Amino acid sequence: MSTSPSGWEGILDQGEEILWQGQPDDAIIWTDLISPQTFMGLFFCGFSAFWLTGVWAILGSMDQAGALGLMFLLFPIVGVIFFGTGLYMLGGRLFWDVYLRQNTWYTLTTEAAYIATAPLGKRRLKRYAYSEMSQLSLDDGQPGTIWFAEELRSYRSHSKSGRGRTRTARIPIGFRRIGDARAVYRLLRDHRDQSTSASAPTP
Repeated sequence: MSTSPSGWEGILDQGEEILWQGQPDDAIIWTDLISPQTFMGLFFCGFSAFWLTGVWAILGSMDQAGALGLMFLLFPIVGVIFFGTGLYMLGGRLFWDVYLRQNTWYTLTTEAAYIATAPLGKRRLKRYAYSEMSQLSLDDGQPGTIWFAEELRSYRSHSKSGRGRTRTARIPIGFRRIGDARAVYRLLRDHRDQSTSASAPTP
């Protein structure tokens, strides 16, 4: 009777064996700065700086004890929120991505691929069986990325008329930025093909 490795008790199926484990590279991806989000971040930072400068100039010239002065005390909060959003879009998202990768672990078994995450102490494990991998691709490089699944995520946008509109985005899923991507890709491809052949109906 086989036993599961330490920490995998109750997770792996009977006879399921671990083939490979690793973590994504945690270097900053500076090329991600070439993005519309960077320009939006510049706009938000510039707008919030202009906003805060104007608000502080007004507050400095009026009676802080008045009701109008108390109302204007809320305006800097809006400016700070805009500035924080701008900083995140400008470059903070790159460091957040590093943090997420530092708290991500990959496992490949004879039955499936697993992605474990623990950002902010919130542990999560997702399993992707070979039978679910309709698309498989390799972004070759050092490090490289293997894509094997995708998730549909919906978000709601709002128009000036007040009517919301639901949009759906396809998010690729895989082993991001791993050092031995080619070897892991061959392992994954071979076991996926074996799983597909085993599940195919016999004529």
